[in-house]
Amino acid sequence: MKFKTMYCLLSATFFLLFSCDNNNEDDNEDTLTTAQGTIRLSGNETQVLGTNLTVGNLEVGNVALSGTNKSVILMSENIAVVDNELVYENDQNGFVIVAADFSTGGSPNIDKSISMTIVKDGEEYRHACTSPYQNFFIACGDGYEVDFEAKTITLEETTVINTDTNVILTLDGTITWD
Repeated sequence: MKFKTMYCLLSATFFLLFSCDNNNEDDNEDTLTTAQGTIRLSGNETQVLGTNLTVGNLEVGNVALSGTNKSVILMSENIAVVDNELVYENDQNGFVIVAADFSTGGSPNIDKSISMTIVKDGEEYRHACTSPYQNFFIACGDGYEVDFEAKTITLEETTVINTDTNVILTLDGTITWD
């Protein structure tokens, strides 16, 4: 199951790389939210991945899945979160993106990060970035912002690196939620 592997990768990335804020107040809340927006992709991998990711589902501050309440999980429409588990209709195509903003606390070294897995025709493509740059992955760039109050994620020339091939993918778009 591709998304079970993706879930483990996303969780491990956040637990190993970042000091997590374990404020458990929100752990049991139902945080699945209606999302709107499309992420435009550019770079060499678009020949395989395509040029757009349409966000169908979104989860805010799910500590059980992301390791922090300072995150937003973006998912394709065929993936949802049920009882703190990723549930999918099709494990051959889809994506999960964990966008985190630690600028208000939660990590002593990282302000922002993205960890994402795109599955295309059963093949996994893993990407990540951190800001500021920490000698691993790539810097996300200045145009990446998670605004929890405005319920918006902005991606302007945001760069992520394929963690297997080191190929850079650029993300652009605005995601909003209710």
